[in-house]
Amino acid sequence: MTSFLRNICLWVLTAMVCLAAQAQDSTAAVAPEGMLDARLDSVEVSVLTCTPGSDLYAKFGHTALRVKDFTRGADVVFNYGCFDGSANDFVFKFLLGQTDYLLQDEPFDYLVARYGYMGNGVKEQVLNLSQVEANRLLFLLAENARPENQEYRYVWLYDNCTERARDMVEKAVEGKVVYGRRVSEQTIRQMLHECLKNDPWVAFGIDLILGAEIDEQADRRIQMFLPDFFSGEADEACIVREDGSKVPYITETRMVIPETLVRKEASALTSPITLFALVLMGAVLLFAQEWRRGRYSLWWDVVLHGLQGLAGLLVGFLFFFSSHPAVDSNWLVILFNPLPLVYAAWLVFSQKTGRRNVLSYVNLAVTAGFIVVMLTCPQSFHPAMYLLVLVLLVRAMAQAHFAYHGRWAINN
Repeated sequence: MTSFLRNICLWVLTAMVCLAAQAQDSTAAVAPEGMLDARLDSVEVSVLTCTPGSDLYAKFGHTALRVKDFTRGADVVFNYGCFDGSANDFVFKFLLGQTDYLLQDEPFDYLVARYGYMGNGVKEQVLNLSQVEANRLLFLLAENARPENQEYRYVWLYDNCTERARDMVEKAVEGKVVYGRRVSEQTIRQMLHECLKNDPWVAFGIDLILGAEIDEQADRRIQMFLPDFFSGEADEACIVREDGSKVPYITETRMVIPETLVRKEASALTSPITLFALVLMGAVLLFAQEWRRGRYSLWWDVVLHGLQGLAGLLVGFLFFFSSHPAVDSNWLVILFNPLPLVYAAWLVFSQKTGRRNVLSYVNLAVTAGFIVVMLTCPQSFHPAMYLLVLVLLVRAMAQAHFAYHGRWAINN
């Protein structure tokens, strides 16, 4: 369970990076400085949007910038989604929200080969830049790709690979980029659920660790953290020049690689809702059997609260120690924290020593109170989470019942 939760957390935070793949060796790429040795008079810059992949880190797609110099025959992709996953403290820093990512360049053919092998599609949108603007953007990217400048502190929601690419283009244009697409009223959580409709367990993992911050209505620029959303915005955007004239942001759109990845629809039979509905039914039947026989099943609750506490280690660590956005506004920390591990040990201690489980009343009050919190707080919870909390409530009622009737036997 610990490994499962760690993988879910690592994926949730890595997925917001929109990584296309691990960083390529920078020595293999065409050095952008070589493109700057002579005057550039035939440069084309385009936005590359890669479709979501099947791997955990690729569920939201990826954005990169392609620079073609027709005169010199250079074709380079600038990728803000690179990181060194081999570092000894990478996972720990990742959980703390202190991971640094890199801008690296690679030959365009490398990207095509990689995504073609994985079955992902790649869409290219050619930017409507003058040669002065294209050169300026290339210089900005080349300067940013220098070893002393290429590292940046990644913030998955507000400063990721897509937003970095968008911002670099905006810095290069003479005038202002105006995004004119009608913005839908939705939250980050709703956008994530839409992307993960075929991955219900990943959606449940996101809802487990991310709090009320992603339930606020997201404005246009925040919504552009998703590659597909930014690509849609780019299609309808324009550049307003300093003299007031307007030109389309995109001049041409083409598919570099068609998507061949076959996506499987999620089965309702294996969804979190189905699983926790069955667990809830089992909890109710168990309590009914305990009531009839007058015997309390201790070890079911020891396992249940042990799993609750392990999940709470993750939720609590992120809530109190991580600088990632949205994890410190998670109301689930009230119920999912390390204390259930202590309570599971207390259950065993009470049984071994013959003590009445007086803490069962506290557990019942906290669990019942949290249901009120779920219905009134500003955070949206996964439907399966309501079922899981009801499971905890049923078992809390059983514990309090047998604590009150302390004379009843305990079934080991």
